[in-house]
Amino acid sequence: MSIVTVLFLSLLVVTFVRIFSLWTLSIAYGFRRHRPKPPLEMISVIVPAFNEERSLGQCLGSLLDQNYEDYEVIVVDDGSTDKTLEIARSYEGTKVKVIHQENEGKAGALNTGTGASMGSLVLTVDADTRLNRSALRALAERFSARSDLGALAGSVKVYNPKGLSQKLQGTEYTTSIGLIRKGQSMLGSVMIVPGPIAAFRREAVGRVHGFSSDTFAEDFDITLAVLKAHYRVEYESRAVAYTIAPRGLEDLVKQRRRWYRGMIQVLAKHDDMFLRRRYGVAGVYGIPFMWFDTVSPMVNLFLAIFAVLTGFLTGEWENILYGLSAYWLLQTFLVLSAVGLDDQRSKWEVLVSPLMIFYNTFLDGIRIAAFAEEILSIRMKWETPRR
Repeated sequence: MSIVTVLFLSLLVVTFVRIFSLWTLSIAYGFRRHRPKPPLEMISVIVPAFNEERSLGQCLGSLLDQNYEDYEVIVVDDGSTDKTLEIARSYEGTKVKVIHQENEGKAGALNTGTGASMGSLVLTVDADTRLNRSALRALAERFSARSDLGALAGSVKVYNPKGLSQKLQGTEYTTSIGLIRKGQSMLGSVMIVPGPIAAFRREAVGRVHGFSSDTFAEDFDITLAVLKAHYRVEYESRAVAYTIAPRGLEDLVKQRRRWYRGMIQVLAKHDDMFLRRRYGVAGVYGIPFMWFDTVSPMVNLFLAIFAVLTGFLTGEWENILYGLSAYWLLQTFLVLSAVGLDDQRSKWEVLVSPLMIFYNTFLDGIRIAAFAEEILSIRMKWETPRR
């Protein structure tokens, strides 16, 4: 058996084990039932906004249309230079409070909003996001069922996807946020509570000293901090956030560079969790898995180059094609499994699933570039993508 065959078989085995474990846990998630224990708690919804005049109105409209009574909405205008503040104040009233401050960044805006809030539960919502009508109730019910639950990740969907790029991003969200977080939720260790819909128990936020501004991924950072404080972090599929995804290739690259660099920064910041049993599943499994996700694009690139060179030197193109085809089938099955288990699956997700391996290869290229930029300490500023 040649070296290239062994490498491909190893890759296939790792991929199969990952798919099988996620699939099994996700199916179990669907059968899990949570019994809410009244009374349900008050929720403070924090909306940080910087130059979001195009989307803030729709966001606040969805928040004021919730089928839940005990909540408040706090909009923190973070030094916007457009009509964001004016739009926010047009909604000010019984439920909505508006705070204006000089620009401090997203983490600063979240801390300002949390400090001014009254609820025992805190929900952060991006200004370009719309929530489904039952989101707040679903989150409140889940928190009432477990006192050791420190944070909840909601489901994120692409709002009204148009074009292949947005549909691929939407399918990616279904796989990464849906399937993977369902599996992690069964273990009480969801690794990232996403910014568009991130719910926290107020005492947990206070215990970890709020949101930190020293990384590009404040949502990942505070999630790990909550896990380190020995709270459970779970996923609630009934609470759905519809976010506007980048349309252009340039804006997608900018967004993902920020995400991936932020991920590396947070993993380095919390390196004391790596393989530490005191942090439970998050330390033993979650953090190593996130590091594997970070370095796997470079491993994939090495394997691709090695396979091509081996093909030229030995002529084993047939085995290489068999291996690549098997890997493509497994990855496509992973995507189809995620779509099939999703409560809000779409036909277009099924149609684009065979293309996801090529989309993920493109993202791998961005990951490699982001990793190199972070290692070389190349400066990068926060840029809001055009939508």
